[in-house]
Amino acid sequence: MAKLKHYQRDQIRDWFCPKPGYVLNFSNKTFAEFFDDHFEINIYSDAFSEKGTSKFNRLLAFIELSPPHLVIELLNLLWKQKNSERDDEIERATQSLQSDAWSSNPEYVEALLNSAALEDLPFEKLIPELAALPSHSAAPHLMRISAEWTLDTVEREFQRAFENLEKDPEAAVTAACSMLESVCRSVLISRQMELPRSLDIKSLYKEVREPLGLSPNKDIADTKIEADVRTVLSALFNTVQGIGALRTHAGTAHGRERGFRRLDPRIARLAVSTATSTALFLVETWEKRFPNDKLLSDN
Repeated sequence: MAKLKHYQRDQIRDWFCPKPGYVLNFSNKTFAEFFDDHFEINIYSDAFSEKGTSKFNRLLAFIELSPPHLVIELLNLLWKQKNSERDDEIERATQSLQSDAWSSNPEYVEALLNSAALEDLPFEKLIPELAALPSHSAAPHLMRISAEWTLDTVEREFQRAFENLEKDPEAAVTAACSMLESVCRSVLISRQMELPRSLDIKSLYKEVREPLGLSPNKDIADTKIEADVRTVLSALFNTVQGIGALRTHAGTAHGRERGFRRLDPRIARLAVSTATSTALFLVETWEKRFPNDKLLSDN
């Protein structure tokens, strides 16, 4: 998801951060269990430490790295937990009123409901705002695996790409292309293969296809599925080549002349999202074929 606006971040802090660094009443253990149970991720992985290592900073990192539907699910779960005592009281009072118990008080129930509705209003306004933000569903997976494989250069370019999508789409495209180049260079160097004479993404990707077994011309079983895979791999090369060309013609790598025509952010989002998915696919393929290439973290 795109970077939160300042007021959105402040609202989330006011609602879920009772004191600096904390999230509701979670301990480190229950915080980890919460994300594992609901999202099957390790919230304490390095992928979510970009903003800091506190629980609240990791929460913000998850929000900005995840697609909107996961962010909305997360916030709804936290909102429900935050207001659990209030909602339990409303349920008890409502049930008492419906049972015609002698102690029921319609005015009290109405006051509880009105107070809850007023409290829920800003939260209910924020949710559709977040739902409308651009989705980058491959992002959390790429960040996780990049952290596990110590691909720090990939992580930096990834962050730079998404942070510049709206304010500097040309820089975002440049960073997205650099992210792909970083993956390809890392694979080739780990395989002790010579880098191509030209270090542009087109040349790097051509070289990396062989060790990763991604060449569409390889002799593989002639089935419908394999034929479809070859088609996808051929299209992937065109996609990578297109991202490189866009970086050359519209990116910031070679400077910008007077009267430079700005790139439409829609195109930048498409290029960055495609580059992210491609980078994830390359790293996952690398991980599967050569698991021993993984670098151990210094931590």
